[in-house]
Amino acid sequence: MFSSIRFVMKEHLHNGAFIMKMAYMDSRKQTVRSGLGIWWTYFRDLLFIGVFIVFRMLIAGNVKMCGMDSVVYLVTGMIPWFFMNDVLNQGGMTIRNNRGIIQSIHFPVVTLPSIAVFSILIKRCLSFLLIFVVCICFGYMEYFHLGLFLYYMLAMICLMLALNLVTTAIIAISDDFRQMYEALLRIMIYTMPILWDFSRVKAVLPNVLLRINPMVYVIKGFRDAFVLGHTQDGLYTVYFWGCVGILFVAGSFLQYRMKRYYADFI
Repeated sequence: MFSSIRFVMKEHLHNGAFIMKMAYMDSRKQTVRSGLGIWWTYFRDLLFIGVFIVFRMLIAGNVKMCGMDSVVYLVTGMIPWFFMNDVLNQGGMTIRNNRGIIQSIHFPVVTLPSIAVFSILIKRCLSFLLIFVVCICFGYMEYFHLGLFLYYMLAMICLMLALNLVTTAIIAISDDFRQMYEALLRIMIYTMPILWDFSRVKAVLPNVLLRINPMVYVIKGFRDAFVLGHTQDGLYTVYFWGCVGILFVAGSFLQYRMKRYYADFI
């Protein structure tokens, strides 16, 4: 167990500059064939947000959610979700989609999941500016807390790095898991407080079960940073970082054990 953690950390520390270079190149490669390039990413974000806002207005009107305007509530939740969703979808397939690289004995395969995460972050970094624009337009920027924003950005990146170590390894060796995983991703947005808020969940058990997902901590955190201005419960914070640690240990173990078998499975 400890040897796998040391191996993964050593590979990442030794190849830090290489990871960022590959991430930048990959973010460019994904949009080079289209005329608008990376701007298609932001266009799709605006389209999805616009559709969700319209349907929210039609169903419930412009009712405040957690004491804030519903548009601000939706945007502060959807922008970090778009990043995490891309990591879960695109990032999870990284090892399976890079068979040629994996067969190269000189490439540090264990860095592929991290390259995917940073590639998506580079591609989506401007999306987070939309939160600033919306909060300024609705007069919420006076509540903005830079320290909390940077903390939750770090928390989100750490969670995705750890989670992607796990999912890329399992998806690479199990097609059944991939099918189940893709099905779960289609409904995951509805299990998090993006389109709804916890004030509607009165029962204790469903409330606890919904908060088990560590991504909920990130979603709520961005609202804290931009509007609510307070930190989350200390116990919930310990739980979140505990999840990150467990995922990193499990992902390191899987990557270390399975790296020699990837080429055979895919």
